[in-house]
Amino acid sequence: MEFKEGESLIVVHFGELWLKGRNRNDYIRLLEGNIREQLSDESFMLERRFDRLVVRPDSAKDSATIASKLKKVFGISTIELSVVSAPELKKIAAAAKDLLSREPRPKSVRINSHRAYKQLPFKSTDVVEEVRKAAEKAGVEPMIRDYERELNISVTKDAAFLTLNKERGAGGLPVGSSGRAIVLISGGIDSPVAAWYAMKRGLAPVYLHVHAFRENSEAENGKMAEILGVLSGFCPASRAYFVPSYAFQANSTRFGKYELVLLKAFMLRLAEKLAKKEGAGVIVTGESLGQVASQTSSNLMAEQQGIKLPILRPLIGLDKEEIVQLAKRIGTFEPSIKPYKDVCSINAKNPKTKSKAADVKQMLKKMGVGRIVARSIAASSVSG
Repeated sequence: MEFKEGESLIVVHFGELWLKGRNRNDYIRLLEGNIREQLSDESFMLERRFDRLVVRPDSAKDSATIASKLKKVFGISTIELSVVSAPELKKIAAAAKDLLSREPRPKSVRINSHRAYKQLPFKSTDVVEEVRKAAEKAGVEPMIRDYERELNISVTKDAAFLTLNKERGAGGLPVGSSGRAIVLISGGIDSPVAAWYAMKRGLAPVYLHVHAFRENSEAENGKMAEILGVLSGFCPASRAYFVPSYAFQANSTRFGKYELVLLKAFMLRLAEKLAKKEGAGVIVTGESLGQVASQTSSNLMAEQQGIKLPILRPLIGLDKEEIVQLAKRIGTFEPSIKPYKDVCSINAKNPKTKSKAADVKQMLKKMGVGRIVARSIAASSVSG
């Protein structure tokens, strides 16, 4: 990729990927693939330049749209809307003057420079001094403190990137770098946030939604489509299993106050069965310790007995208000609070809070849980 003077580009920085060792390039290649997938309906070029990726939109007017989409790609620490200059002091200063003269023009600016290529015949301090003069000519006051904007200049071997607009990316690891996960997702607030956290740590989600309808289509439409639509913005290539709960409910009501615990145990067995089919190595749930009756430490232990896969609970230490704030930031809160016939809303009278694993194991055996799981999966549908 050859750069043009004054060209508008988007510079992507990797963040914690630099903590990786010999497999760092594998992570970066995966990130490149995820970026291409996220921008599949955009026209652009993508190239790795040393410690960063450079996205070149076909049209400068597309930069803001592309940058907005990149903010949902995990593995990116920062996104910079930059203009290009040749790596020469006079040309860098001229580009800075032009950039600072654009409206809305800042009144003051802090100038930062990093010279990535050390063989250039000038230092970062030389760049700051030349650009300081250019800023004054543009009517912008250079300041170290109490400044309105920051101008960041990164100088490489064959180009300098000047940035006034720098935004935080999603952080974390590229989706898929940690393998695949079966994510238990309900129509509530918590589990979509847990799914987001799983993706942030590099897990590619396969969603499992257990519903209370007779027909899968009733669950696939409406609010679940909205919730999964929001989450697909962070991982476009994901699918969801919709599994009816009627086979379970026909056999569970006789266990009264244990019904919630048995429901969670049933879901985990569904998840483990689907994990084998999907090649997933972990199960992710939206449980927060002590939030509801089924989420006490005793019940969590009883529910997961016999499950061989690791169960990750990203929200385990968060309170409800923290989870709500995250849901609002992610965009899943509004669809999550819409009315819905959620299977997790079973209201057993005086639900058991301190179940014993041996008792739950015996009840699952009496129910014939293996048969119920097989029957439920046979009645499931898949979307995505």
